[in-house]
Amino acid sequence: MSSSFGKKSFLRWPSRILGPRPGLFEINLACWGLFAGFVIVPLIAGFWIKWRAGAGMNFLLPCDFVYFYGIGHIALNYPLAELYDYPLVLRITDQVYPLHDLVWGPNPYPPYVGLLFSIYARVSFLQAYLLWVITSLGLYLTGVMAILKGVFPSEPLKRSLVICFALGFYPFFICTLKNGQLSTLAVFAVGLAILQESKGRPFLGGLALSLLVYKPTLLLLLGPMLLLTRRFRMLGGFVTGFAVLAGITTASGGAGIWLTYLHSLSFFRQFIASQGKSVLQLWEYVDFNSFSYSIPAGRSAPFLAVLLCISCASVVALAAFLWKSARGGRNMQDLAWAATLTWTLLLNLYVPVWDSILVVLALLLTLRALNGIGWQGYTQWVIVIALLMLAATWNVIASTNRHGSQLMMLLLFALGILELFLLYSFARDSSPGHQSVEAATPEALP
Repeated sequence: MSSSFGKKSFLRWPSRILGPRPGLFEINLACWGLFAGFVIVPLIAGFWIKWRAGAGMNFLLPCDFVYFYGIGHIALNYPLAELYDYPLVLRITDQVYPLHDLVWGPNPYPPYVGLLFSIYARVSFLQAYLLWVITSLGLYLTGVMAILKGVFPSEPLKRSLVICFALGFYPFFICTLKNGQLSTLAVFAVGLAILQESKGRPFLGGLALSLLVYKPTLLLLLGPMLLLTRRFRMLGGFVTGFAVLAGITTASGGAGIWLTYLHSLSFFRQFIASQGKSVLQLWEYVDFNSFSYSIPAGRSAPFLAVLLCISCASVVALAAFLWKSARGGRNMQDLAWAATLTWTLLLNLYVPVWDSILVVLALLLTLRALNGIGWQGYTQWVIVIALLMLAATWNVIASTNRHGSQLMMLLLFALGILELFLLYSFARDSSPGHQSVEAATPEALP
């Protein structure tokens, strides 16, 4: 690059004010202490007090796991097509936890999600919930560690610090882990796919990525990305994995289950339309579309025109850079994955805040690419964006301030623009050191 802006550090410890800079060990102690003191201890103490007072699981309810536990019960005890019998879904979920001011919605998930949770429906709700929390934590840490080991391969204190922040990320700890959402499955699938690709096993990576079919909207850009970057073996693995899931589902519920599922999606759209946009609580969503609903004049013609122009320009730029990245090496491949994940969250039909935990992988991949070529200035910008995300999302659900998701969207946008700029810089940089980095095709990475 002609400018050295992104290659120089700009963050300095204010030693004149705060004294000597603490080491990584001291920073780890402070961060883990804050995480325990402000997140873990209050949660456990609150649960214990409620439990002793006779409230039982009401401290955690209503949580999203009620819904998955309910459809798991239907998959276990009824014909699979009954997953989309809305009166039955209401009756089963109300037996677990009845809602008084709200109502459980129809089931929009593919039938294999019900088959998955039929395993958990074999035990009591409390046991199933705790089992899913353990499973979800394992999926999340596996996906994060699959990327993190390559960012700081021989620096355990830095890895510990990243894990602390990843666990303390509100969209993960509260929206996903505590509420029992499914987004950790996406982190696991993407992290494992990238790890398998880096080890020269793209077909296995595609098999891992096929787990994302539990929520097809997450494949909005990842599918085209596989084509544009010529990851054909990974695409083959993805198609094979999807075929296996579809085969298991068809064997369990018959071929007609797919027509029932498609009809249920139409009913789901009608349900949302009849309830109004507020039923989705769009102020908890982080995509462009939801952002336009959550701010004054966001649905005005001028604002929508600007948003459409930004979206189209971003898609064209990303597609062009992904095409060029096919001839790049490890660093450019990391950025291609990172940019695809970030823009998936921004350009999608709807992205609830719990799905935004995928940005953890995008941040780590961007850091890994920048570490590979030593652009410390940009590395520090990524760290700043990550810390701002951590702070902003802890105010997403606060009744007095519903701007956390809007701030998150703006930070995602800043990260997405930075990743596009870095892809552009990687593509045009012709320095000898960078040429050695960008020398391998995606499916021939070591």
